[in-house]
Amino acid sequence: MFANNHIKLDSIDSTNSYVLSLQKRGVLKEGLVVTANYQSGGNGQRGKTWESNINENLLLSVVIEPMISISKQFEISKIVSLSICDLLTFLGLNPEIKWPNDILVSKQKIAGILIQNKLKGNLIIHSIIGIGLNINQMHFEEYSPKATSLQLLLNKKSEVDKVQDELLQFLSVRLKQFRSGYSYEEEYLSSLFLKDKPAAFESDNQKFMGIIKGVSQSGKLFIQLEGDSIVSYENQEVKYLF
Repeated sequence: MFANNHIKLDSIDSTNSYVLSLQKRGVLKEGLVVTANYQSGGNGQRGKTWESNINENLLLSVVIEPMISISKQFEISKIVSLSICDLLTFLGLNPEIKWPNDILVSKQKIAGILIQNKLKGNLIIHSIIGIGLNINQMHFEEYSPKATSLQLLLNKKSEVDKVQDELLQFLSVRLKQFRSGYSYEEEYLSSLFLKDKPAAFESDNQKFMGIIKGVSQSGKLFIQLEGDSIVSYENQEVKYLF
């Protein structure tokens, strides 16, 4: 699916932004892959940037054509998150998915996802999926959660191109399964960081304890509060404290 249409860039502000710039040229089609050796302005959630040293990590964007309702948009995040987990598990690690779009190993962030959807009515016709995966970088700025990489975890360097090919293979398999009617709900929830465990959160500058119970199809996080009431949060309405 992702083997025949690959644009390789040396340096770019953002691979997702580059892909979006191509839509007027009529090349925004499923299977397009754009990678870069360096991003000067890679985007993350909440307007944050993605830190990555030149030639050390995987920075890519892929295009798929989901053809699903916007109300089910989080299904795309499930597919991508689980594909990255497939890769990391294959490499001998134990990844977890930190809602909404981070992948952790031992409570440290190793990958991030940014999905931008193009709509026709209420139908998602294109999804530009940006993935940053830390591979050979050894030093990071201070973040919460702390960042890590394959080399830090496995004590060896990895070939970025090889990791990329393996990831795209896992993503292809997941997409085919989804389109055949396979549901990832149970698998996603079993991989969800802090699922069914008491944890500290913050919303509207108020700290509270809660238990993550699930995620809606549109991507809202369900947290059970004291008194057993369950409240749903958008991804910028609540943050983890750990």
